[in-house]
Amino acid sequence: MLTEVPIHDQPQGMVKSQQVLKKVSLDLLASQAIQKTVEASLVVSTLNIMPLDNTALDQLGFTWHTNGSDTKHVSNSFVQISHNEAETYYQAANELYDMYVEAAEYVIENDLFFEIGIPFNLVDAIKKSWENDVHWHIYGRFDLAGGINGKPIKLIGFNADTPSTLFETALLQWAMLKHNNLDETKQFNEVYESMMQNFKRLITLFDDPEDFEKHYDGWKILFSSISGNEEEEATTKLLQQMATDAGFATHFEFLEDVQFDNNGIYDQNGNKYEYWFKLFPWEDIAILDANGNIVQESDEVYDNYKKVYQEFVEFPKDAKSANYQAEVFFAYEACGLGFRKGGAILDNMSKFVGHIIK
Repeated sequence: MLTEVPIHDQPQGMVKSQQVLKKVSLDLLASQAIQKTVEASLVVSTLNIMPLDNTALDQLGFTWHTNGSDTKHVSNSFVQISHNEAETYYQAANELYDMYVEAAEYVIENDLFFEIGIPFNLVDAIKKSWENDVHWHIYGRFDLAGGINGKPIKLIGFNADTPSTLFETALLQWAMLKHNNLDETKQFNEVYESMMQNFKRLITLFDDPEDFEKHYDGWKILFSSISGNEEEEATTKLLQQMATDAGFATHFEFLEDVQFDNNGIYDQNGNKYEYWFKLFPWEDIAILDANGNIVQESDEVYDNYKKVYQEFVEFPKDAKSANYQAEVFFAYEACGLGFRKGGAILDNMSKFVGHIIK
């Protein structure tokens, strides 16, 4: 029979060993608890939903729903976020936009165009646009890491000119809510209305957008994208519809058919326009290790342009380790949220994921 020896009767070395083992055991348990807490903070909570079929997507105008390998562009789940998380995304985007405006003002006032790679022949145009309130910024999209389960929000980038996923964020995720009989108010999504109001500000500027009809005098907007790209064409025509609903006279013309002279911009029939919107994106992204070696890159052709470096930030992940990037649209203020799911670089093969507020 084994008899337990009281601690005071045990050899000193044995007592010390037991104390060390106990401390190691407690440290291991604490480490495991911390690891579980970290893992939980990174896990994205999702809700499986019934997807829209291809016919319904086509009827909505979302014809690029399937890629060449028969993979769906839109996830059949929603990211679940809290009301506080939605509010945090809203506030972060507004604060970031103000920081961009402040930074642009600093560059212009201190003549730092060369230092950030802006060609000299664009400087006068930039200054003129900056000083002219009529050159109103319509919309952009912030790409963000974090924001889920208390993780700090980190800026990945801001597309101020030709952001994609507008169709998905403004219309598609709302349609999926309705398709699944979910509460339409449980989404941070005021993109369509905010864009309409911001088009009106092209005329009213800092006055109330509801005074648009008092000031509008028939000025026209020409919308353009390149031919042969159905996503960019549909996105541009969605913007055109928003402007039309705001009260503008509008027209669509493929980019290659737009004409210019010293007096203005024209469609192929010679009709002149006061405003022109073009969607023509270009992107080139790479991930580098600590020694500057390329770990992963997107397949684009802009290697001759000056590189922009930023710190690597971990994205929140789901239970299957897929990365989730938050995308917040901005039109005068933050107005809508969506997510993109994929690998370390969220390229054109990544999936759009809608959201629902718990």
